[in-house]
Amino acid sequence: MPTIIDGYNLIFTCGLEGKTRTPQSLEKARARLISTVASMSSDSERSNTTIVFDAKRLPIRESSADSTVNGIRILYAVDHDDADTLIEELIAAHSTPKKLTVVSSDHRIQTAASRRKATATDSDRWWDQLLENRHDQKAKPSHHKTLEQNPNLASDGEKRQAIASLESFDWNSIFEQTKAPAVPSPPDASSAGKVKNENEPDDPFPEGYADDLLDDEPD
Repeated sequence: MPTIIDGYNLIFTCGLEGKTRTPQSLEKARARLISTVASMSSDSERSNTTIVFDAKRLPIRESSADSTVNGIRILYAVDHDDADTLIEELIAAHSTPKKLTVVSSDHRIQTAASRRKATATDSDRWWDQLLENRHDQKAKPSHHKTLEQNPNLASDGEKRQAIASLESFDWNSIFEQTKAPAVPSPPDASSAGKVKNENEPDDPFPEGYADDLLDDEPD
């Protein structure tokens, strides 16, 4: 089923950008989003998925406003007022809107989807379902049964390590540059709440972006 994702709406709604908002944190959040969606999709689903990001200008290391990453089409709305405008155009131009899923908590986008009888779903609800599907695939009962029924398969320590690895959700694997630990360690309490001290860059988003998320009243 074709899917259009409001990229930054999902990132900000689901808290994927981290504690600070910088070009570096947004780049990691985009990579996390794209990699997770790609890993949970078939070749056909990836080829029918489009993620749209707001952008006054292309992010660093991006050479095109329209590219394909991991089989997914990535659009930056550099020639539009905002991502909402570009997504509305995509919805209006879609040849089979009744088969289209639009992922955004933005009321404006949901209204545009409803007008064409497309399926609109909130970003957090769609993301939670995606992660639930990922967890189910990583923690299949057959793996645990194999370890329990064959005591010679591994030592007790190795079995505990393998089970912990299967049952945990390893976000480090999203980034190729980060080596995932065999057994996830708890966060360091001493580092909690620390905010990176650096010069803030220009705001990469159009003026008034995300104001609608503060409005709890439906359109």
